[in-house]
Formats: sequence, C-alpha cells, structure tokens
Amino acid sequence: MRIESIRQAEHLGSVKIHGVRRILELDSGSRQGASGKSGSEAQRIDKGDIAAIEGKMAIVLPVKSEDPKVFEGVLAGVPHDCLPIIVSNSQRGEIDHFKSEQDILERFCQATQRQAIIVHQRDPFLARAIECAGYPEILDEDGFIRHGKSEGMLTGLFLAAMMGKEYIGYIDTDNFIPGAVWEYVKHYAIGFYLSTSPYTMVRILWRYKPKMLGELYFKKWGRVSELTNKHLNHFLSTKGRFETEIIKTANAGEHAMSIDLAMRLNYASGYAIETQELISILEQFGGLLPIADRTIAEKGVDIIQTETINPHLHEEREDSEHLYRDMLIPSLSVIYHSQACEESTRELIRNQIAEIEGLKLEEDVPQVTLLPPPQKADLARFAGELADQLNDISIPHGWMMAEKQTIHGTSSAAHKVVYTDLDGTLLHPVSNSYAPALTALRQLQERQIPVIFCSAKTHAEQTELRRELEVKDPFIVENGGAIFVPKDYFRLPFTYTKANQVEYVIELGALYDDIKQRLKLVAESGPGRFTTFGDMSIEEIAQVSGLNLRMAQLAKEREYSETVVMQGDKRETESVLDAITKQGLSWVFGGRFYEVSLGADKGKAVKILNELYRMNYGQIVTYGLGDGQNDAPLLAAVHHALLVQNADKRWSNLKVKDPIKVKDIGPSGWSRAVSEWVLKSP
Repeated sequence: MRIESIRQAEHLGSVKIHGVRRILELDSGSRQGASGKSGSEAQRIDKGDIAAIEGKMAIVLPVKSEDPKVFEGVLAGVPHDCLPIIVSNSQRGEIDHFKSEQDILERFCQATQRQAIIVHQRDPFLARAIECAGYPEILDEDGFIRHGKSEGMLTGLFLAAMMGKEYIGYIDTDNFIPGAVWEYVKHYAIGFYLSTSPYTMVRILWRYKPKMLGELYFKKWGRVSELTNKHLNHFLSTKGRFETEIIKTANAGEHAMSIDLAMRLNYASGYAIETQELISILEQFGGLLPIADRTIAEKGVDIIQTETINPHLHEEREDSEHLYRDMLIPSLSVIYHSQACEESTRELIRNQIAEIEGLKLEEDVPQVTLLPPPQKADLARFAGELADQLNDISIPHGWMMAEKQTIHGTSSAAHKVVYTDLDGTLLHPVSNSYAPALTALRQLQERQIPVIFCSAKTHAEQTELRRELEVKDPFIVENGGAIFVPKDYFRLPFTYTKANQVEYVIELGALYDDIKQRLKLVAESGPGRFTTFGDMSIEEIAQVSGLNLRMAQLAKEREYSETVVMQGDKRETESVLDAITKQGLSWVFGGRFYEVSLGADKGKAVKILNELYRMNYGQIVTYGLGDGQNDAPLLAAVHHALLVQNADKRWSNLKVKDPIKVKDIGPSGWSRAVSEWVLKSP
C-alpha cells in the first residue's frame, strides 16, 4: 500500500497527534524496494510488513441482530491472518439470531480454514469471569454484562488480551462493503508499522459516508462526528496559543490500539467510548493532569489518523433521537466533565446541547459512567474462569483447548509462583515469629502471586498458619507427603487421590501407620536410642520443640511422616539412620529433628503443582525460598532458588545449582528475598 508522506503533527505533553494521512494506492506492487521508502508525496508499506502485524492482531466485531448477508460480508473482509472476535448482543429466545451468527461463523471458518471466537454479551459464564477477574464495573444489577457498545468492546479487549495479541482493532458489523472492512485493517497495520511507540492508537476517517436521499449521495461528514470534532478541537485549542483542527476522528468506531495502551485507558459506557479514549490519553499523558505512568510518558503515545478510499456504507437509521441522545450528547459529556476541560469549552457544549435538547443553561450536562482501566483486572483469573467454555466459544470447536498453552491471561508477563519452607525460613528458627516477613507477604498477596507452603509441618499446623496469614493457595505437607489444593482453585480438572470438605488431596507418600510400623522394627532391632512425636505427650513435644501447646498438638497429627528425636550420641544416631534406610524409609534432617517418610518428595510435589499452574495460567516463573538441607529438592525444582541464612547467620551448603544467597536469617531474609528478587523481577 502507499500512503501520503508525513503530515503535520501536534504535541501535547507526551502525546503526538498526527494529521490525517490519505491512502493513495491500495496495492503498491511488489518490485519497488523496501518498506518505508519515501518520496516527496508518498510512502510505500510492503505487504509482508502489513501481514506480520495482522498476525498479532485481533479484530473485534460487535454484532446486534445484523442482516446475515451483511455479517457474512464483514467476515469476508477481515484479512486472513487476523483473529476475529465476535461479541454479539443479538436477540435470543424463540427467534435466536445469535445461533444464526454461530452457524454463519462456523461455515465461514470451515470454508476458509480460519479460527475465531464468538461469545454472547449476556452469557452468564462471561459475566462470572469478568467479576472473578475483579472488573465488575461493566455488570448490571442482575450480574450480567450490561447492554451497550462500550461493554461489548471491553469484552472483546479481555478476550484479545487473554489470547496474547499485541493489537486490537474494532469494526462495526453493519458495513455493506467488505472491501472497506479489508481496508480498515490495512490502515490499522500501517499505523502500527509507522509508529515509533508501543503505545499507539490508529483512528480512521471515512472518505465518504454515503446516504440514500432519493439517490446515493456521498456525504463527507456525519453530523455527530462534525460536532464532536468541533468541541474536542476547541478543548485542545485552549491548551495553547494556537487554534487547531487536528482531530478529525473523535467518534471513530473503526479504530485500533496496541493492547499495552488499551489496557491503561479509562473508558465510558455506551457510545461515548471512542471520544473518551482520546480524553483518557490526553488526561493521562498530555501533561494536562499529573502523569499517570512515567514509563509510557517517556516512550510517548501516538495517535495516528488515516483516511480511507472505500466509503463507509451502512443502513441509514432515521432515528435522530438515537443519534443525538445516545451518541452526540454522551460524546460531548466526556469532554465537558474532563478534569482538564476549562469553562469556555463547557459553555460551548452547554449551548450546543441546549440547542438540541432544550437544556437550560443553569442545568448541568448529564454525566456518563466512566470505567477504570482494564489493567486492574486479573486476566489470568479471567482466562481460568473461561477454561470450561473454551471449546464452546472457539470456532472451529476445540482449537483454543488445543492451543491453551498460548492463553496466558497476559500478553507480556509470566505468572509468578512462590514456594516457601516454613521453619527457619518464613518462621524464625528460634522464636517461630513471622512478623518481619508480613509486609512482603502482603505485597505478594496484593499482586495475586501464589504463596505455597512446602514444609515438614502437618496439614493441621499449616491450616492454622494459613488461617492466621490469610493464605489461600495450595500447600505441600510433611516434606512432600501430600499436596492439598483448595476446591475451585484450578479451573481445569486434574487427578487427585481423595478429597475432604474443602480440598483435593494428591498423596505422594505412604501413610503414617506404615511408617510407624517400620520404625517399630527399627526400635526392636536396638541400634540406638530414639523416640518419636507419636510416642510423646503434647507437653513433651512442646518442651523439645519450643512450640506452644496448641501447635504441639497439631504437630502430633501426622499423616505421611514421623518426627524422630534422637537420644544417643553421634555413633548411635548414625546406626539408627542406617537401620531406618534398611527398612526402605527416607529421612531428612530439619535442624533439630529427623523427618522420616516413605515416598514423600518436596521436589516432586513442586513439579506437580508447577504443571497445574502451567495448565491453568500458561507461562510461569517460579521462586523457592528455604534455609536447610531438607529444602534442596524444593529449590532444585524452581527457576530461582533463594537461600536465607540459618540461625548462626551462615548459609547451608546445598547441592543446588547457583542458589541466590540472601542476607538475614528466617523471616528477615525471607522479606529481603521477596522484595529484592520476586517483586523487582519483570
């Protein structure tokens, strides 16, 4: 394609608004040099460069009971490498337009070997996923996604981000000309190609918007666009000394954004969304208000406007009340109520609305509901909530399940997971206090980073500690004897051994009775003196461990291991351990006592949970925190092994590749490890 060479641009803070550039040639050939080659009048963009961007782009098509033939034409116009996402708000019930749209899409994808996503805006599972992700602002009082264009567009944004797309484009599905749809997407790709910023918006100006007035009349402007452009340009003109008419696309329904920009904008409900997008960019990054994000401000935001060759022809609606009440007034409202809008623009808007609506000048302009940036939502949770529906919303059915490893819930960052030992790590080796680690733990929880206890402690002990710390993630007990996963934590099914009222249990180690019977044989063979927690009273356990009576009682409730307290000298201890090994048991030294088990394995337990997280969240990056020899299997099974100092302020010598040695003992070292490694990593 060939586009006009660079036109004038206006700067407002970190925002660069480009003047409208016209497409001069839809096909510029294949033998005229590389992309970007410019003459005095035109710049050529290579087909391959356009196609590369289209492969990273989702095209959202909001549908509401459109003519089936028109819908088919719009689908045909979307370039093959883009992912179509259809968000329907069509009639359902006895006459089910949505079912027809599903059938049309299925036939289209089968014939063209395409993949697509289709959802209905009012589907309850979609509302539940949005709510669980922490974005209830688009739900109505009945718990469904509200009717409205903005709400449908945001639904499409969530789905595009879930699929890891870099760009998102919007196209209305009432367009009679498939070639125009095709051209819009080419404009989007050209805009992203030309931009030097990762935070880019491309907005389309139709060359003509034809109307049927007895005969086909090619009108240059729509009335709503004309008025909104006028007042938005006045708003901009008041920010400097020179009048401007740079904005020509205030109500551009056909527009596209980089996902990184789209996730950071405030939106408006209904038909005010396109104008509010511009207002949000200007407010956050135009220097009119305090800068919202310094990183974006440094890179800048590009607003690129292009003019089409194809006209925008759609069914003409005679309902002028809809145009003014539902489209124009909300668009003017978001300008009027902007914190950066000054009184002269507000007065012009009041006069304009008074002329249309008979609004008295002393009355205020009705305010549109504003919606927070979607980046506040947990997209990984959104993806997890939709896991059971992937087969139904994907066309052809099942392709999203087959490629679920690409569904990360975020386009740029892996899901972090933290595994931690307890005694001597999160808990102080002498006092058992976790107080120094509490702030860092809360920071992990605020960022929704799972914190998984992986310890010699029993299910009862860890349940008590998890209750105190409000930790709700899975946990590994008795040095890998079993994994406990809260019910409804993972959305995809997995294999487990048994279940209790609140958790699924994956058992790896032999049961306590088997271990106890083998230890009895060791005692009868008489190699040395020892006792076990099972043979001791609660008071005795409290005395030797330093635990209070409550925690001593919980420590006695063992299911997959036994705690052995040695009573003889070093030679006797070695003899007992040798006899334990000959009985097929394993042992690890926890600093004061020996933990004996059969089949328990911290490393294996961590690997199983890693796989469950990958299945449900896609890419993960794992961190392990420990202090002693019994933590080596845990630390060997994670990406980043973090070793805190033990009670004598030394680091244990572990057979773990390149552990990160963190200064400070117990919870103080734990806090430092989280702050300096987990939270600061990208």
